Amino acid sequence: MKPMDYLNAFYGQTHTRETLPGNIESVIDPHKLAARAMPFYSHDAPLRFLTKMLACWECCGEEVGDGVTRYLCMASFKDAEGQPQRKRVAFFVYDHPEYSNVHVLITLEDSRTFARLRGVIEGAFPTTVTTFITHRRLERLIEDFQVQNNLSRLVIKRASCRLRLPAREKAGSRRVMPMISWPQMDLREAFDWVHDHNGWFQSLEFDAWQDHRLLATVSLSRQGIVRATGLFSKVFAGFVAPVCKTIHENVRFFGQRARRDREDLSVRPLVVDFESDEIAAPEDRRLFVQAMRSFPAASVSVLHGNPYVHLSILDYYDGSLFDVWVLSGSQICIVPQMKGSMAASKRLVQHIFDEYAEGRLREYAGGQG
Repeated sequence: MKPMDYLNAFYGQTHTRETLPGNIESVIDPHKLAARAMPFYSHDAPLRFLTKMLACWECCGEEVGDGVTRYLCMASFKDAEGQPQRKRVAFFVYDHPEYSNVHVLITLEDSRTFARLRGVIEGAFPTTVTTFITHRRLERLIEDFQVQNNLSRLVIKRASCRLRLPAREKAGSRRVMPMISWPQMDLREAFDWVHDHNGWFQSLEFDAWQDHRLLATVSLSRQGIVRATGLFSKVFAGFVAPVCKTIHENVRFFGQRARRDREDLSVRPLVVDFESDEIAAPEDRRLFVQAMRSFPAASVSVLHGNPYVHLSILDYYDGSLFDVWVLSGSQICIVPQMKGSMAASKRLVQHIFDEYAEGRLREYAGGQG
């Protein structure tokens, strides 16, 4: 029986939030078919913007169960010989039952088609917002997944990592490390290696073993995007659900920080705390300014560089404006001005974590620090 035969029946079924992960798991095949999931936030209804942005695919959505919308499209593309082709593309959007405006795109399509769908979601920024997972949280999620599912071992097959500025300057100009193998390297050793080289994992792919049985191959990206050849309901519970919670928490933490959001136009800064004096020496401050100058789709003005740092940052996406201050060796203070959207605030913090160093986020508490 051809795969599309049972997939046709699968897409025609009723799927609810409770049943969809298990139903997906029942049709994926370790050798032929994998499932992919991408959590995201949208303050616009997915049905509205997805149908509009995928109009060239003749895309239409239909609710097929409580909290689940199925999308069927006819995609036009060129094959390897450059000949025009058309094929059906199907995916689901899962509406989180607890977190308002948090959704998950789930599909059984191949990597090329998923890349197009991912591009649609990310291209709708700032209407849609994804998240980022810190290095240590990524490690904890994978460790918890192993313990909760009684897996005997996780073997990292491939990993892509990126280096931050100081490590790049020492090692050369290379920024994105290629997909590489981690032979005989366990999870902790791999994460420690990347941490010691001032980097972070862009994505990880690992085999999940129970005794001598390979149960699934799973990949997880820094944006919380997952791919699984099995155990999808457990992957959904172990990775997708926590990422949805992180997105919800980010919306609450980064939201309502602009001065115009308050009657007295007062500021509501946030602080990035580092474990040590990451930004104390003049060379550290120079590297921080250098990292901020690479902030994409933004204007970065250096108002002061030594002995303290004061930057003014204008986000071109939505006009958000921030002052960024470095007044001590272990803290960065971010002050949204009249406009400082949730999406832009989160994007700015992610850039600091990606390009300079990861820290702990908190509310600014008056004269502390």
